[in-house]
Amino acid sequence: MAGMRMTLADSYLPKADKRVLAHTKVIGGGETTRVRFSTQGLQKGGDYTFFCSFPGHFAMMKGKLVFG
Repeated sequence: MAGMRMTLADSYLPKADKRVLAHTKVIGGGETTRVRFSTQGLQKGGDYTFFCSFPGHFAMMKGKLVFG
């Protein structure tokens, strides 16, 4: 599995994955971060999943962005 080869230095994300529109560095408990990205390529009414890529966190740390 490609995801299992990712490391903390990669933020557990494959660099060439075109599905990844934006990301932040991995942060620790109690820390905050922000992400900004262009919405130019998003489809109006489209559903976009966001999630924590740290191993084991996806099950509880995810959500959906509905654009437009």
